[in-house]
Amino acid sequence: MQVDPQKYKGIFNGFSVTLKEDGFRGLAKGWAPTLIGYSLQGLCKFGFYEVFKVLYSNMLGEENAYVWHTSLYLAAFASAEFFADIALAPMEAAKFQIQTQPVYANTLRDAAPKM
Repeated sequence: MQVDPQKYKGIFNGFSVTLKEDGFRGLAKGWAPTLIGYSLQGLCKFGFYEVFKVLYSNMLGEENAYVWHTSLYLAAFASAEFFADIALAPMEAAKFQIQTQPVYANTLRDAAPKM
């Protein structure tokens, strides 16, 4: 709808037009970069959270880490999210290209070398 507001007038119309033009495959376009991207993001987010939690705890010391545990967890999560989003961004860019520019690429395998 955002790509071509004249063509896709609403959510249900968008589904209908996509199904008529591309079939079910049109609705599934971009599934590979979505799956890979969010898997990488989740892996990085939870993995780096544990790393940063230990790192920041060691920096603060045992007593301060206990006193400031909420802030420590928040800082560890924010740091982990930063790096996790870096892992996600290329896959989101590939998905965007696949879904909005049919001449660019139809699959992740086609899109990745062009990026």
